[in-house]
Amino acid sequence: MNVFIILSILVIVIGVILLVSSPSVLFKLNWEEKTGKEKILMFMFYGILVYIINIIFWIIK
Repeated sequence: MNVFIILSILVIVIGVILLVSSPSVLFKLNWEEKTGKEKILMFMFYGILVYIINIIFWIIK
């Protein structure tokens, strides 16, 4: 049960990140041209995405 609560919170956070930032911030890997805020948003997005994929594989297994 706790896994689904965490999963729903992470999906909401990813939705907020996607609404706040533009796609060029998240999907272009031009590291030298990014500001500190954009780097943090990118790390959060990909970190949460990997965590959600891990939970999905854990549930399937």
